Formats: sequence, structure tokens, C-alpha cells
Amino acid sequence: MPFKPFKTVQQIGVVVTTVLLLGCAASNRAAVPVTADSGTTVAATSADQSAARTGMAAEDVGETAGEEVKEREKQAEEEAKDARQLAKLQRDVAIAHERVAKAHMDQAHTRTSNESALADADRELALEADRQRIFTERSAPNRIERARLDLMRAQDRTKEAEEELRQLEMMYAEEDFADQTKEIVLERGRRRLERSHSDLELRREELTTLTDRTIQLEIAEHELRVEQKTRVRDKEARAAESSTLDKHIAAMAAEAEVSRLEAELTALEDKMERQRARHAKED
Repeated sequence: MPFKPFKTVQQIGVVVTTVLLLGCAASNRAAVPVTADSGTTVAATSADQSAARTGMAAEDVGETAGEEVKEREKQAEEEAKDARQLAKLQRDVAIAHERVAKAHMDQAHTRTSNESALADADRELALEADRQRIFTERSAPNRIERARLDLMRAQDRTKEAEEELRQLEMMYAEEDFADQTKEIVLERGRRRLERSHSDLELRREELTTLTDRTIQLEIAEHELRVEQKTRVRDKEARAAESSTLDKHIAAMAAEAEVSRLEAELTALEDKMERQRARHAKED
């Protein structure tokens, strides 16, 4: 009949007590003197051999019981270790789920921030593009046209001053005024004409500078600002794409960690369930 492991400490104690009693009986039999009678001698020898076999069997049972105790202790230690590992995995899984939730929150926050930054960059670019368009289509032509009008007014004033001086010279040539009064009026007309000529030259120079240089420089400045706003917008778009990808990777990593920990937890729970089923079958 196959050996059945001991289930309780009481059973192990009973076995140990039996072993001790059998050992004492074997010792007592060994102490009986051998008589001259051959039948008695053979009987005593047979009894001693039987007692020795019984003692050896008891010793084997005792060793088996000791091994069973050690095995039980080892199993209990492993089960305690598995229980601690189970509790740790359960905590780790809960923490990992929280990290997944935080990763998704970070994703949403990053998405909102990126959308806001891109919207601001788009608005700034649109405003700068509108400034460029308004300057090119309206402001610059109006300034040039105003400068032309100022030049034309200066030309008119110069022409009027020239005509007025000629009239004065003709008038004073026909009339017999005092020489001092005549010179004062004519000198005043000459100064006015000279100032008109200076203003006319300045207007011409301003119009040339405005048309050939100033307006062109301002147009280039507007184009540069539009390019800068475009680069800022593109930079924001790249940063948004990169940060979105980083947060997506972080969320995927957190979800993978949850899957890994849950797989370990499931494997450990299956192991512990198999151990409980085996113990129940042995009992």
C-alpha cells in the first residue's frame, strides 16, 4: 500500500510515540538470556529479528515524518511568500491604473495647450498678414500719392511765387515809387520764391526716397514679420506634434505596464489556486 503523508501534528506525534515504544520493546527482547534449549534460542532469535525489522520500519516512518514536516514548512514558507507577492502585485496594479489615468489626463492637457498655442500663432500670423496686405494695398500707395500731391502743391506755390514776383517787378517798373519801398517789396517776393523752390526740391527728394527706398524697406519689413510669424506657427505645430507623440507613448507605456502586472497577478493567482486545489485533494 503506498505511503500517505501525515496530515496533522497529532498524527506525527502518534507515529513518534509508536517508534519509541517499539524501540524499547526491542531493547527488552535483546536483554533476555539465551538458554541451552535450541527451540527457545531459535524463538528468541526470531523475536529479536522481528523486533529489529519493526524498529527499522519505525525509523523509516520517523524519517518520512520528518521529511513531511520539512516539506510542509517549505510549502508554508512558499505560500507566505506568494501571499506577500500577491499583495504587492495588487498594489502595483492599482498604482499602474492610476498612472494610466494620469497619462490620459496629461494627453488631454497637452492637446488643449497645443490647440491654444496653435490658435494664438495662427491669429498672430493672420494679423501680420493683414497688416502686410493693408500696407501694400492701401497705406503705401496712399503715402506715395500724398507725397505726389505735396509735390504738386509745392510746384503750384513756386509757380505762383514766380508769377507774383514778375507782376511786382512789372508794376514797380511802371510806377515811380521810392527806391527803398520798391526794394523791400521785391526782396520779399524773391525770398518767397526762393523758399518755394527749396520746398519744391525737398518734396521731389522725399517723393523719390519714399518711392524708391522707404516704401520698399517697409514692405520688406512686413514680409519679414510675416515670415517670422510663419516660423513661429510652424515651430508651435512641430512642438505640438512632438509633445502629443510623447504623451501618447507615455500612455501606451503605462497601459503596457498595467497589462504586464495584471498578467503576473493572474499567473500568481492561478498558481495559488492550483496549490489550494492540490492541498484539498491531499486532505
